[in-house]
Amino acid sequence: MQEVIDSSVKELVKIINSKPNSLAVAWQFILEELDAAKDGMPFVQDRIDTFYISSEEYFGAINRSWDDVDGWSGPQQFLVNITIAITNTTNIDTAAMVRITIVEYIIQYYGFGRYYLDKSLRSAKKPLDLFSLVAKKDKLHPHFKHLLEKENEEIKNVVLRWSNGFEDRDNKFNYEFQTTFNSSFWEIYLNQCFHDLDMSIDFSKSSPDFSVVSKNKNIINIEAVTANHAINSDPEWSRPESQKEKGEFLNFSCVRILNAINSKYKKYKESYSKLDHVIGNPYIIALAPFDQPYFFIQNNEAIIRVLYGQGIDDNSKEVFVPAAKKNPKVSLMLGIFTNDMHKEISAIIFSTTATIGKAISQSSLNCKIRSSRYHHRKGLVCELTDNSNFYETHLDGLQIHHNPYAENPINASDFDKYEVTHYYYDVENREIDNQQKNYTLISRNAIWTIANASLQ
Repeated sequence: MQEVIDSSVKELVKIINSKPNSLAVAWQFILEELDAAKDGMPFVQDRIDTFYISSEEYFGAINRSWDDVDGWSGPQQFLVNITIAITNTTNIDTAAMVRITIVEYIIQYYGFGRYYLDKSLRSAKKPLDLFSLVAKKDKLHPHFKHLLEKENEEIKNVVLRWSNGFEDRDNKFNYEFQTTFNSSFWEIYLNQCFHDLDMSIDFSKSSPDFSVVSKNKNIINIEAVTANHAINSDPEWSRPESQKEKGEFLNFSCVRILNAINSKYKKYKESYSKLDHVIGNPYIIALAPFDQPYFFIQNNEAIIRVLYGQGIDDNSKEVFVPAAKKNPKVSLMLGIFTNDMHKEISAIIFSTTATIGKAISQSSLNCKIRSSRYHHRKGLVCELTDNSNFYETHLDGLQIHHNPYAENPINASDFDKYEVTHYYYDVENREIDNQQKNYTLISRNAIWTIANASLQ
């Protein structure tokens, strides 16, 4: 049957590419197939969810077709004939499974949905020069030194692609990338995110870090920050002999995340709020945690405690977590989105998957990828996959937490991608509305086949 699939895909690509505006034909063909299959057998419905194409895009697509797609010489008619032939020789269920597999191959070939990877080149007035050494060797960050190793050339190239179009406005970005790394890496990751969201970045504005115009022509100001390890605590790149107990681990993350948010909230109050391009427009804090070893296993638990004061106890029951212990004598109040004290913050962008592992997943390096994904029936789907067969988009794992008290709320459609998870808070019922979509990424780490070394 694989031979039938491969030959069918080859012929479909030939048919599609023979049409004027072939990309539009390919996209319409895919949407029509998903529209026709959306109420099919459970296997097909589950498979559709893995494509990262929103139902709003393909509902009714059959009614919007044209001859190049469903005419006698179009791809639609060819696939119908293949499906009929398979049904006659096997059965209707087998034919349906083969058909959706062929559609997935077409999605992958043209780089749509889950298989999208932006390879465009963008110019910058003051482009970055990340890997020309400007810092002394004894000052280099461990992650930067790791990227300099010859076997990691592909990872370095992915990071360079993310940085396309980024402006070094203050002439110190390259140095900071080489010496402190994480905060600069996070900004480079965000740079690619905003391009994938069809946002244009205005680098003529010196602060906040990003002033963007969305596809809906909305101005949004975004300040990037990382939650880092505390003085006299283990840095995230170290691997101590023992790991913290879960309660202590999450408490520490909450303290560091809250500290990072407060620093950028204070910055807004003191200076950003007075800037013309900020006044009356949303202000978002984009935060990534690099606060301790194995920080990436926190997923969304710490940020939910910080923003909503809620957590999960040892019996997997939801509980209120009103405070975190900074030290034995000082407690910090959690749940900053449950009142209007931070109304100037429109939303928090958050991710624990924006790591070197993300770059590895976009390379062809020989390793295994361990991932977990959300599933609406199964809860959690865990997989161990060869990197050559693993796909996640750049935006996979990105969370948007909307502040219900925001004085300048964001328009959710500005961040409308299947794999971006939106969180809302119901003030009256004190409930979190987590709108994570089926099969999107929760966690991922890369496992090297040699010596079983691991990167998040």
